[in-house]
Amino acid sequence: MTAQTRHLEAHKLINLRRKSVLWRRCASRGLGCLAIVGLLSARVLLAQGCIPAHYVSLSLGAQGISYLKPGQFEGDLFYRYLYSDVVFIGTEEQPQLYGQGGRHAINSFDLNLSYALSDRLALSLTVPFMHDEFSNIQGDGQRHSGSSGGLGDLRLVGSAWVFKPADHPNGNVNLGIGIKFPTGEYRATADYSLANGQTTLRPVDIAAQPGDGGFGVMLQLQAYQKLVGNLFGYLSGFYMMNPRNENGTERPSPTSTVVNSVPDQYLGRGGLSYVVWPTYGLSISVGGRIDGIPPTDLWGNSDGFRRAGYAVYVEPGLNWSFGKNVLSVSVPVAVRRNLEPTQYAFAGGFADFLVVAGFSRQF
Repeated sequence: MTAQTRHLEAHKLINLRRKSVLWRRCASRGLGCLAIVGLLSARVLLAQGCIPAHYVSLSLGAQGISYLKPGQFEGDLFYRYLYSDVVFIGTEEQPQLYGQGGRHAINSFDLNLSYALSDRLALSLTVPFMHDEFSNIQGDGQRHSGSSGGLGDLRLVGSAWVFKPADHPNGNVNLGIGIKFPTGEYRATADYSLANGQTTLRPVDIAAQPGDGGFGVMLQLQAYQKLVGNLFGYLSGFYMMNPRNENGTERPSPTSTVVNSVPDQYLGRGGLSYVVWPTYGLSISVGGRIDGIPPTDLWGNSDGFRRAGYAVYVEPGLNWSFGKNVLSVSVPVAVRRNLEPTQYAFAGGFADFLVVAGFSRQF
């Protein structure tokens, strides 16, 4: 790899895609209920830098807990938007590199179906889709735009309540384990402009790939506790292990011989949720969140190209429930970002904020 190529590769943006655990309020027989949806997956789009999404559902009411009942389904549709264009080296933003970095505008959708096997056991299948409009500096030294998208990597997760729901209406812990399947395209291509003025098809940047090409093992946790009145505390997180080392997809530049890594991913959340208008199922929440990609994996080797790092957010949310339906919106705002150096990347990009909206229905 030439020094010029390394310079260009260093300033590609990382898209730390994330999903959050959304706290929701619902009105049931005139009583205010709080519903939690655990969005514990990689990748809203399952591309590197995106957090998976798996959904585990329950209802927390001011008058008690209403869990997903045996034989009952819940369907979820979640949308997420992010725009990434700021470049970081470590924890410091690099405004002088703004013109060199990649830029990504990502719209993603997750379709989820959960089924309660019993009052404590459930299965959840998540089908993600994404579309990325990106631009980057190519071989002719000019900025060019392109797009990628499609089906991401499917996730199937089984989960269980640690304590019997009937005996613990005001607090419980949910543990889950699942598999990520490599159903998403991990070698999506687009036109790439060469120094001689010609164009050729090349793989898009790792942040714009819908999939990563590897099977993954997901470990997840979420817990809640009624604190006082209509106030609840929550804690959730997941870690996804990707044992595959590299997926064979080359970097966009034809002069680079480096191929993409298949990295682990993680997310953690904690905060408070409060029912402000029980009669109409309206609630607000605020919490902290961290998600990212580690420099090295827990299982398997960590060769190839990856942008490692993490982002910390303050995450306010607003939720409205009517009947068996719930509408949610959350806007995580970044307060700290850290691009951790790896063998082939020491700079990358983060989004300033995310917009996440969701609709859920039990049936």
